[in-house]
Amino acid sequence: MKESRLLALAAAFATVAAVMYFSRPIVHGQSEAGPKFSSAATAIPPFAVCSGNVNVASLLPGGAHEDPEVATAAAFITLTESTLLQQVAQASSLDQYHQITLLGKTEIYDVNLSPLGNIACATCHAQYTGFRGSTSIFNATTASQPGGVPITNATPPEPNARFGPRNPQTYAYAAFAPILHYNATQASFYGGNFWDMRATGIRLGNPAAEQAQGPPVNPVEMGNSDTACVVWKASQSQYASLITTIWGAQSFAIRWPSDVATVCAKPGPPPANDLLPVHLSTVDRGTSNSTYDHITMSMASYEASPDVSAFSSKFDAYLAGNAQLTGTELNGYDLFNGKAHCNQCHLSGTAVGTQNVQVAADVAPLFTDFTANNIGLPKNLALPYYCESKPDQFGYIANPLGFNFVDLGLGGFLNGTGAAPNPNTLQWKQLAPLFNGMFQTATLRNVDKRPTPTFIKEYMHNGYLKSLKEVVHFYNTSQALPRCAQGSPGEKVTCWPAPEYPATLNTTQLGNLGLTSTEEAEIVAFLQTLTDGFVTSPTTLAVPAKRRP
Repeated sequence: MKESRLLALAAAFATVAAVMYFSRPIVHGQSEAGPKFSSAATAIPPFAVCSGNVNVASLLPGGAHEDPEVATAAAFITLTESTLLQQVAQASSLDQYHQITLLGKTEIYDVNLSPLGNIACATCHAQYTGFRGSTSIFNATTASQPGGVPITNATPPEPNARFGPRNPQTYAYAAFAPILHYNATQASFYGGNFWDMRATGIRLGNPAAEQAQGPPVNPVEMGNSDTACVVWKASQSQYASLITTIWGAQSFAIRWPSDVATVCAKPGPPPANDLLPVHLSTVDRGTSNSTYDHITMSMASYEASPDVSAFSSKFDAYLAGNAQLTGTELNGYDLFNGKAHCNQCHLSGTAVGTQNVQVAADVAPLFTDFTANNIGLPKNLALPYYCESKPDQFGYIANPLGFNFVDLGLGGFLNGTGAAPNPNTLQWKQLAPLFNGMFQTATLRNVDKRPTPTFIKEYMHNGYLKSLKEVVHFYNTSQALPRCAQGSPGEKVTCWPAPEYPATLNTTQLGNLGLTSTEEAEIVAFLQTLTDGFVTSPTTLAVPAKRRP
């Protein structure tokens, strides 16, 4: 790859695309309007192993075949951050709550916290998709989102950008997760953040803050080599004074080494013989670690705010008596709580088997029980991660196992092979085999939030399913229909590939539910009522719909 192309990639997400415009200005404390997407989005190529038919570098802003949605998403981040920095300049007029949530949001939209200045937390967590992947092209193909490090020595079908093995889990409502713990009575783990629950919250008392500490130093995401790099970059930012205002003048009282800029411009991981390449004194390292905690705690405060976790869906309005569900939606709600067994893991605020589903147990249900489950998903062979088995230009191998890699989820975290160490090896490590192949039950809130009706989202930890129709059909039939190879005719309709890890498969709550196609559609209709931003009107307060007899 030519040097000019590298520079274009490095500056990609700082480019303000001409296709970008907004319906109203961004105001802190309100949900910003999403971007207007061009109707000329890139055509979605058919399934290919490792998405070898997707030239990632060419689709990024400045690329030879720049995808309009990708450019628009990048411009949205740039404009949002610019607006936020204007608000930071006037932050002294805000109370403590609005100062800290403003800080967290500003950090989340800051591309300069990455080594190449090209990716922010918001790049993979777009508010207009429910804080999930921001573009149809990557959601539909690679599922996992491209990280901030291009791979310049890749040979097709090897990906020309680093990718991880999972798609981004929403951070909306994640701040309500409890600290990870094992309930011996239920023989189940509860809480934490990330698909594998590795952000336990044990150290900070806040799983969402610990989750925010992962992506900045994950080599396949933002790619910093040291948490101190994030702190140093924050100290150089236009919002540095807001950090010291909130967290104290000691935040950046650090003697930075003369080579800090050079060290922090090189993507991680760090060398095996120098795991903390920003060389600090013991005291300065302690200060840097503390400031990194504070940076991510600010992010978690923003994630808990109504900007992100709004509880403002049509279903919430229905529970409050301010809206009525249609007959189809009510039928879906009944099925959700009954025949389809959804409520047994995605808690809807109504007790399982209740005789009166209109009397909610909780007016703000989270639609998750924060446990882990193995629903029997197959490997998603479209993930570029499976083809990242060779050293990139930095010598880094993302996936040495190649196609032999098996994602063990929670079990991998517990047995010590995951992306973070198990903090309780004395009790938890021995339980790992029981939880292999299990992943956290995701909230269903905003599960259908999208900027346009044709926008493609990805579902489950590996993005194998691409629509709510596919999701519900999978839960209904995945253990009843014949097996077939990935890419086969009829896949996801009349047959399913085998589970990636069958040993711990849940065979009691899903897979052979006996739902009709009409009932599947009714459940989808109910799930669509969980999108935040619903506005009541006289028509929503009409006579309640009747349920199907």
